[in-house]
Amino acid sequence: MKTTQLWTFPLPPHWLHAEGWDRFPALVHGFSTHIENRDQLSIDLNACGWDFRTLKQVHGDEILFVTAGSTKDVTEADGFITQAEGVLLGIATADCVPVLLVAPQQRVVAALHAGWRGTLKGITARALELLSSSWHVEPTEVWLACGPAIGPCCYEVSRDVGESLYERWGAGTPATWQPKGEKGMLDLRLLNLLQGEQSGVPRNQMQMVGPCTFCDVSRFASYRRQGAQAARQFSVIGWQQVMNNSR
Repeated sequence: MKTTQLWTFPLPPHWLHAEGWDRFPALVHGFSTHIENRDQLSIDLNACGWDFRTLKQVHGDEILFVTAGSTKDVTEADGFITQAEGVLLGIATADCVPVLLVAPQQRVVAALHAGWRGTLKGITARALELLSSSWHVEPTEVWLACGPAIGPCCYEVSRDVGESLYERWGAGTPATWQPKGEKGMLDLRLLNLLQGEQSGVPRNQMQMVGPCTFCDVSRFASYRRQGAQAARQFSVIGWQQVMNNSR
């Protein structure tokens, strides 16, 4: 008799999820609240059978392809893509935008770290270009979620930064940038959603998940609020590994 077993991933109840993504069989994803001990998270995930991957994030737009059994050396990059079962991609943030993407038909997932520099370089648009050119995934087949990040209520940046982002990605959408003198308030999550929309992802397949990390003091770490000692949130995505047993 042949049976199928799925590796389990006991996500704590306080993790957040993209609405409707539970329709994709074997997909695991989530946005954590602040995690003080990231080493323990890695130990727990590996104990559950996951090949847990992280990056040395450098605020760029480099995106890696990950295959089962590829080197686990931590590499400098700000995004990765995989189709491998049992590989869980993890992005660490504390105000920057975690972006998760899934193409359920082709069983491809991606995780991105989008600070203002990566957003300006177009990391979300770049990921969608790579999905199309390397994986034959059209933007219309992609679902995209931006997790908890600092919101336009609290994210004050210099005028040159705000205007550069607005001119490249937010023109025609005033909500992305509200100038106030030499500074202004920036909506980093909306800018990444606009990159998705401009690349061809349908609006009804994109969403923001969770609150402003600066505002929600009790649940989320914020670099702007706490400085270098801030903990991190983790955003993860991957396909459960199916184990076929026969007897």
